[in-house]
Amino acid sequence: MTKVWALAIGVRFGEDINMVSYVTIHGSNSNSINLGFDSKSNSALAGQIAAQISAGILAGTIVTEFEGSGTAPTIPAGATGAMVQNTSALELLPSHYSIDLVTNPGLAVVIGNGAENETILSDVNTDLTFLAASGSGTVVAGGGDSKVSVGGSGNWLIYTGGGNDVIAAIGAVNATIGAGKGDNAIWLGSGHDLIISTGTDTVVGGSGSETVDATHAGRVLVEGNHSNLLFVGGAGGATILGGTGSDTYFGSVTHSGKQLIEGGSAGNNYLLAGDGSATLIGGGNNDQLIAYGTHNQLLIAGSGNETLFGSFSTGADTLQAGSGNDLLMGSLGSDVYVGGSGASTVVSGFGKQEFNFINHEAGGSMLVTGIYDSASINIDLSGYGDNAVDAALASQTVHNGSLTIGLTDGTKVTFQDVTSLSKSNFV
Repeated sequence: MTKVWALAIGVRFGEDINMVSYVTIHGSNSNSINLGFDSKSNSALAGQIAAQISAGILAGTIVTEFEGSGTAPTIPAGATGAMVQNTSALELLPSHYSIDLVTNPGLAVVIGNGAENETILSDVNTDLTFLAASGSGTVVAGGGDSKVSVGGSGNWLIYTGGGNDVIAAIGAVNATIGAGKGDNAIWLGSGHDLIISTGTDTVVGGSGSETVDATHAGRVLVEGNHSNLLFVGGAGGATILGGTGSDTYFGSVTHSGKQLIEGGSAGNNYLLAGDGSATLIGGGNNDQLIAYGTHNQLLIAGSGNETLFGSFSTGADTLQAGSGNDLLMGSLGSDVYVGGSGASTVVSGFGKQEFNFINHEAGGSMLVTGIYDSASINIDLSGYGDNAVDAALASQTVHNGSLTIGLTDGTKVTFQDVTSLSKSNFV
């Protein structure tokens, strides 16, 4: 066995044509451990870790061994073993070895031993697979296509490179995950997780909570399942299927991709669209759905009591009531309000206002406030039959300065401070 005592560590950024950054640990026997990373952020993190390893080796608390020379030696009491995996495609970390520095090109599989603070660093030319059923620690992949699966209840820091990666932080693991620029799949368990997305990612929640920072991401798909989600969006598109938890979504002011955001059925969802094409769908009680920006957006209430808010928008938005007691607040543009089966209140916006009712899909009541000119009212009756307009006009009554009409499916619509409608008010 060859012991390597690290004397120095050098980090060189972007020195080859592929812009690979390097971390090098030099040994006293002229043996060097060179690890390349395809992103500067991963290289910087690996450099910090390598500096700590280097200091430990110099102090005698870390012993580095190259695999392939026989059985790993027993580590002295009080010391930690660091394996250098330079030829083997499979490494089962021996007892008392909590560090693996993987330089082997191509496929390299590392199976953790359940230790606390395991540390895995792999080279840009390595397709890393790391499996740990328990323990805690840090995994920083240099590149390639990585597969990382950690379980138990420990804390893990996992950063992968620019390949297409699969990451599973299951059980009660608390994980910070920085997936790279590729197409990545991330599975989560019952812990508290932070996902930093920079690629095109699919995130499948479990029963815990997750924060997804997609500020610099491509398109992101999140399946919430039973988890609670906090999502911060970037310019890329986002699809969120809320599941049974509660979700908070902040879109980006520079959004260019499509947003389809569905809150969880537990309610208390806060969904704020970014500027761009957006559909926000409520999931439960006490949801807040908020349109934003200059594009036309669609806000759909769920089954609870919800607020649909368009006042931050200058687009032509559609606000659709549901089966609860909903508040619909119009935008600075021209809006469409769609009646539901519950009791909704509309605070109309400042542009042309259209009120859409669909036969057998409405049936509730709608109170409309904020109408300053009855000529701005446009009513669209879909599926009610040829005589629907005449029947609605014949039903109108005025009470305390407000006009109410009735539709054949039982829908009641009251326009506050309006005393008369005519056929010109119907589309």
